[in-house]
Amino acid sequence: MYRYVCEECGYETTIIHGINESPKVICEECGARMKRTIGRVGIIFKGSGFYTTDSRKSERKKETATSSEKKD
Repeated sequence: MYRYVCEECGYETTIIHGINESPKVICEECGARMKRTIGRVGIIFKGSGFYTTDSRKSERKKETATSSEKKD
């Protein structure tokens, strides 16, 4: 799925075609040529290391492990 935007009027549409295809897309509103643009993509980061609090948690675990060893 590729998003196209009209160079003249700003009309947007989505067209499905192969990755190696580059069709000439014409605007349905004004008849001008449309340009392929980057689509809006949702990104989800999974796992550790994406937040500043992730690294702090691992440091706290190390501190509590060393402090419990000292007590023994």
